[in-house]
Amino acid sequence: MIERTRPWLVALLTMTAALGAGRADARRADWVCPPGYAVKAGLNIDFPSDGKRRAFVVVPPENAARRVPVWVPLTGTVESTDANLHVARSGANAEMAKRGFMVIGPVRDCAVQDPKLSAGACIGVGRNGWNWNPWNDGRAASAEGAKWANDAGPDARFLKAMVRCVGTKWPLDRKRLFIGGISAGGTMTNRALLFDSDFWGGGLPISGEWYIGRDDHTALRFNEARAAVAAAPTQIFQGRVGPQPLPTRLGPMVVITVWGGERDLWNCGTVLCADYRPSTQAGANYFSAQPKIVHVACSATHGHMWPQVNTQAFNAWALATLASHPKGSRARDFALTNPPPGYQCRVGSYTDHY
Repeated sequence: MIERTRPWLVALLTMTAALGAGRADARRADWVCPPGYAVKAGLNIDFPSDGKRRAFVVVPPENAARRVPVWVPLTGTVESTDANLHVARSGANAEMAKRGFMVIGPVRDCAVQDPKLSAGACIGVGRNGWNWNPWNDGRAASAEGAKWANDAGPDARFLKAMVRCVGTKWPLDRKRLFIGGISAGGTMTNRALLFDSDFWGGGLPISGEWYIGRDDHTALRFNEARAAVAAAPTQIFQGRVGPQPLPTRLGPMVVITVWGGERDLWNCGTVLCADYRPSTQAGANYFSAQPKIVHVACSATHGHMWPQVNTQAFNAWALATLASHPKGSRARDFALTNPPPGYQCRVGSYTDHY
């Protein structure tokens, strides 16, 4: 005789099936394109995001794994997306596809979907409440900038939407989504990590800004900010690169901050207008204080550009370091390997700046 199914068993099986379906739906929800949009290898244009048409370049991995780690490299102010992907001096980040990474190169809004545009319209003071032009990376020190105090902004949303769309065609690893960049791209990396630590698995801000301010969230002038960090090099500084106030807790990530040494400076014409010693110190101090974040502080001597000494060896080491600690891993389980010659790296904040 067939035993009648017990009501509690039916309920348990139903609940289990619902939970399994929920997890599957959640996984599918990670990967979605705008309605009617078909992503492809190479240049993708007219991607709708925040009311604009954006572009990005997809370089699929060679010898792809079942779950593919993602690398999103961001160019700075004066170099194009194509240069960032293919020119050695600018990082040649497309080479990481040969190491199994899905490489996605976003095109800056100021480039108007042209991956070949280098400086041009992308140089200059930001508009609509942003501090600098290439990326929506930090709010301006003005009343107009206040609207971005707790709004990640259109670029941060575009970067996530772009990755989610690519994931509809390739099997991306949700726990290994990494972003990085040089100069303005490094600043945008800081912003993405500060606003979206639930999405990114980690990042590589190279010579990025922090837009250092006071605890009361008022801005500091350039030389005031330099002096403030020099006087208190272990302090956590508020910054216009992230939410106001900065989050007290971020999700688990690995962050590798890079300082280019004594020559890591930027001149606006004949006037020094950026010094990446205090900005990398401020970023490293904050990330190092987060209990779920592993922060690695790296110093070199290449100045203000993509790391120039053993470039591809450094890129490979940095990406392998990020990928070795998938999102959700315990910080105490992280193991730092030696970087290639030309770089000094340590877990924690900087001890060589001041």
